[in-house]
Amino acid sequence: MNFKKSIVPAALAVSIISSGVIVSNSALNVEAASNQQVSAEKQQQEARITNINVVNTMTLQITFNKPLAAEDVDPNNLENIKKQFEFNHDLSIVNVPRLKTGAKSTYIVPVTFQKDDARYKLSYKGQRVKTFEGTDEKIEIRNTKQVTNDTFELESFLEDGVVDYANVIEAYKAGRGDLAFELDRKNRDKDGKRYDIISSLRDRYVTVTGSNGDQFTANYVPFTQAADGRQAPKFRLPEGQTLKQGVTYKVTSKWADIDNRWFTAENIAPLKLQSAQAIDNKSFQITLDKDPRTELFAGRSVELQGEDGTTVKAQYRFSSRKGAVGIFDVQNAVLKSGVKYKVIPVNNWATAENVSFTAK
Repeated sequence: MNFKKSIVPAALAVSIISSGVIVSNSALNVEAASNQQVSAEKQQQEARITNINVVNTMTLQITFNKPLAAEDVDPNNLENIKKQFEFNHDLSIVNVPRLKTGAKSTYIVPVTFQKDDARYKLSYKGQRVKTFEGTDEKIEIRNTKQVTNDTFELESFLEDGVVDYANVIEAYKAGRGDLAFELDRKNRDKDGKRYDIISSLRDRYVTVTGSNGDQFTANYVPFTQAADGRQAPKFRLPEGQTLKQGVTYKVTSKWADIDNRWFTAENIAPLKLQSAQAIDNKSFQITLDKDPRTELFAGRSVELQGEDGTTVKAQYRFSSRKGAVGIFDVQNAVLKSGVKYKVIPVNNWATAENVSFTAK
């Protein structure tokens, strides 16, 4: 009797354990199925690519079945957005998609340089792959011009059928005034004139070769490609390098065909700082002796030497210039209230004779 009693509980225990495993597996299967359904529903809710047009070697025009969500065009979310666009042949986007003015869901998308006739594949957020044929077609640029001793510009014109994307996207429409206009899906204006589009120049560069044998990679200066009502993006030599007076330089690029690609360097006087004034404990404004009438503050920095012996760096706030006045922001520090700071331009982009201000 004792032997039988010991067997019965063991059998029951095995039955209970087996039953528990079955219930557990069922629960897992139900949960997995539920997750798959949620994932499928989420994917159906995501915008899907319906068409891809190749504009030029660094620009795509992509139409979706509906507008992209705000977080999918937010410049602060760029690194995550890059991962959403999966290309082959090492192609990738370089800045966020920008909705065309007047369009419901067609976006200008800047990419790294395509190769002619390459067959590209694109999957957006893991969705079905779309294909398109690459091009090495470049943008027509008319002029090169030196603007400082380390910076030059490349200028294009609407009359040549070239438009900066800032003039034809919804995000910048309000601030572009009379320069803003709409293009249809084939990038024609209301009169039927077709335009090539300069997309974002973020991380773009050109090569500069001097008649003396010097060669440099000049990088785009952010927020200068459509400033002051002109299509004249600035490019700057590596820090510490300057254009040598009397030397003729040739500018070449993977993304631009430049008509007048040569210029002979002159010695251009640096900007002159006239005064400075505190705004708050993190920023101040600098006034030049005259309005440069073009964006020459961009990418510049100054050192602040405090009477208390401290030094801090400050960087120009992009697009803050109003005439001769530009705003600078202190980097990784705060200004000490009541301390007088002397302003020293970094790398001789400007001169400053006893220019100072007292922090608030």
